Formats: sequence, structure tokens, C-alpha cells
Amino acid sequence: MVVAPKSGRARAEADRRRIFEGLRDAIAAGTFGRSGRLPTERALAEQFATNRNTIRKALDDLAALGLIERHVGRGTFVADDAAPGDSGAPDYPLTELLEARLLFEPHLAALVVERATDEDFALMEAYLAELRGAKSWAEFKEAKYCLHLMIVRSAGNSFLTAMFEQIIESRRRAMWGRPGDHPAPIAEVREVAASVNGAIVAALRAGEVERARELIRRYLLDVLSTTSQS
Repeated sequence: MVVAPKSGRARAEADRRRIFEGLRDAIAAGTFGRSGRLPTERALAEQFATNRNTIRKALDDLAALGLIERHVGRGTFVADDAAPGDSGAPDYPLTELLEARLLFEPHLAALVVERATDEDFALMEAYLAELRGAKSWAEFKEAKYCLHLMIVRSAGNSFLTAMFEQIIESRRRAMWGRPGDHPAPIAEVREVAASVNGAIVAALRAGEVERARELIRRYLLDVLSTTSQS
């Protein structure tokens, strides 16, 4: 798991992800029993050592996937169709996800340059640092997911953000890139990924839309090519 960056917003995002994953896994394992009732927000905040606002955001993410239902005055319950072992969404082949990303991700560069704040770029740099320092495939993947999601979020389009979150969740469930699944040593892959993604962030920060767009396109094409050959 990626270590939360020091920024307050970055830490809140990392907590939100940690809580989401914990509750999602608990739902899949049937932890909440026959009633399917989740603990109160207060109890969850104490359990995860965070604030209720972060808990609410994690619950929003679960509700968006159809995994939970909220009833005013009654509480929060596991959705009837979110049976144990059901992730709430299908898993798609990596090649299809990459093809989908190629259709929209390079074109987000213009929106990111126009709308991203200094804090957004600080978060991107924080996740780049996590990527460079990753000691395992799990840390490497999570840092990369968080970085790419941060870039999409900074474009300020909630629909595209929600769509990209679904892509990331599909990859997390599929566990692509586990130890032994990739032929190159992590140090080599980490250095290449840090260099390429660092160049993307630098181009976005500098307002170089065309360069950022081309770097993103080439990055996705390289990953797609590698995946297709494996």
C-alpha cells in the first residue's frame, strides 16, 4: 500500500482509499452478516482513525459502485445484489481499458493545464515521489494509480473522474502486475515509469499542452504494446 503523502489533502485521499478498500473487502467477505448493516459513521471513524467527512466520502464511493444503500434513520446496509465475493462491477481486459484511456486521456491535457491548482501539482509530485520510492509491486502500482487518478481529477470533470475511477478499480481487482507476473526487475520498471510520468507532470505544470498530450499518448501506447506482446 502506498504511504500517504504529507499534504493534508493527499493524506485525506489516501485515507479515503484505505477505508474504501477495507469496507469493500469486508463486504466481499460477508463480514456484516445477515443484516448487512454497516457500523455508524462515528464507529467507522474511530475504527479507521479518521474523521467522519472522510468516512462519508469513502461511503459515497461504495454507493457509486452499488455496493451499499443508505436509508435515512435506519443506517447504511450492504446492497442486496452485492453478494459476498461480488465486487459490484465487471473486470475488463487490460487491453480494452488501455484502448479506452487512449480515447480520452491525452485530450485531458488542455483541461489540466487550464484548471489544475498548485495543490493539484503538489499532489502529483507527492505521488511521483511514492512511485520512485516503491519497494514492491503493490506499492508501485498503487502510487501509479494514485498519480494518474490525480491527473484526471485535476481536469475538473466529475464524469471523466468517475469513469477513470472505475478503470482503476478494475485493475486493482484484477491484480495485474503481481510479483512474478512481470519479467523486468522492479528497479528498472520503476525508473522508466518515474521518468515518463515525471515528464508528463512537468509538461502539464509548464502549460505545454501538446507535449503533455503526446507524452500521455506515447506512454499508453507503450503499455498497450507491452501488454499485447505478453
